[in-house]
Amino acid sequence: MGWFLAALSGTLAAFAHVTRFGDWHLPHLNFLAFFCWVPLFIAMSQSSLRRIIALSFVAGFFHYAISQYWLYTAIHNFGGLAKVSSIGVMLLLFVFLSFYFSLIFLISQYLHQKTHLPLLWLRPICWVAIEYLRHNIPANGYPWSHVAYTQSNFLTFIQSSDLLGVYLVTFLLILINELIFLFWLNRKDLKSSSLWKMSVPVLMIVLANFVYGFFSLNFYTAKKPYREFKVGVVQGNIPQDEKWNRAYHRRVLQTYQEGTKTLEQQGAELILWPEASLPISTFYDADRFSIALGNRKAPVLLGAITRSVKSQGPLALRAVYNSAMLIDSKQNILGYYHKSRLVPFGEYVPFKDLLFFARQLTVAVGNMQAGEVHEPIDYQDIPLGILICYEDVFPDIARNSVANGAKVLINMSNDAWYGYSSAAYQHQAFSQFRAIENRRALIRATNTGVSSLIAPTGEIKWQGDLYTHEVRLSNLPFYEGKSIYVMFGDILPQLSLVFIGALFVWLMFKKGNQKA
Repeated sequence: MGWFLAALSGTLAAFAHVTRFGDWHLPHLNFLAFFCWVPLFIAMSQSSLRRIIALSFVAGFFHYAISQYWLYTAIHNFGGLAKVSSIGVMLLLFVFLSFYFSLIFLISQYLHQKTHLPLLWLRPICWVAIEYLRHNIPANGYPWSHVAYTQSNFLTFIQSSDLLGVYLVTFLLILINELIFLFWLNRKDLKSSSLWKMSVPVLMIVLANFVYGFFSLNFYTAKKPYREFKVGVVQGNIPQDEKWNRAYHRRVLQTYQEGTKTLEQQGAELILWPEASLPISTFYDADRFSIALGNRKAPVLLGAITRSVKSQGPLALRAVYNSAMLIDSKQNILGYYHKSRLVPFGEYVPFKDLLFFARQLTVAVGNMQAGEVHEPIDYQDIPLGILICYEDVFPDIARNSVANGAKVLINMSNDAWYGYSSAAYQHQAFSQFRAIENRRALIRATNTGVSSLIAPTGEIKWQGDLYTHEVRLSNLPFYEGKSIYVMFGDILPQLSLVFIGALFVWLMFKKGNQKA
């Protein structure tokens, strides 16, 4: 029964995320996240530490395997790996993520047994601490499928992200799961004073979150921007197998040129192309941009694979970057930004000696290098914060950009790798959180969808379709000011790590004193 409950928890958690299988688009079942982990907690009650680790591994595996099933499409269909190798890479990733997930329960249960602190608080603290580690370690981290992102459309609940980031939402969701579990444990004595002594602080915190969310949502909805531009988005809808095929270069470029012309006729002052929209590589530091972008007056912010004019040596060994470049009507390069968080197995292979069979995945992009700064690109004295591809998954990149002056966030992406799946919609959920955390409008320019405009409240003002060619014109608002999260960052998970570390140090000293 315990194994079934663990698998049930992982399955419920997976379907709490935005889910799509081909043409079958499920309703957003985000309410599942408020109780999805309760079956796992029930299965773990009165279990040994070894069994708790095993149960949590099973729950984690079901969660990640179902919510990220679309990785197979990227690895096999577009990455070029054989079916067996593709499945092998996926299984390795899901096993690794599941072991990471098990750490939450290993640490929380151990500390509970040694300190007798209640799991009601210990598990949420350990949860955000371990999720934060997964955000950073190893290979630059891989924070996809954080439980908080299930709530991307529950705007009242997630407004507090501007205080302590996405991790506060994670903490609250797990705390609510723990509270439901606590009531289940005490189901035969619901009038117990000890039960209500533990429950009241949790209920007060959750109520405070809703009150804050209600007033914040109203305040930021009514807040006026200090400036607006007419900004156009070209969603080119270029098939992944045509993007780098020389036979299609002219057609790809023409698609974006025609979209640019249409938007400029509608009054666009700035035009956005998606990530790697340019079908050939170019130089980011040349005196002038050498590729014609069509007759236009408006500048274009485009994505391109770039290298330096100063790079030397064999072409295959030269450093290349996934870049955003701002080009004016006279072909001057006004600014550029290099992607700083590369996609594992998409733009580089981590642990190449160990995962030698996965090298085929990065043949198309070569020796991709990561950028090192999060400086905005200035346009008419307005700093534009750039997030390339899944950089919007990492809260610190958007936060650093806004801390450095960005008045708006722009996500340029290409999710064509993932086919008709959940991936593009899950990706958009990350952008909604980045908008709230930083209280900035965020506009998404994607190749195959979903392009969108997101308000500082996380509200989606408009959203394109998946696998359609579209041109969209928006009044893009610019905001000033810094949220609490921008000023202080991820202090919640960092303090959680400090707290856990302090408990272990205290236990070591306690054990040493007992031996003495």
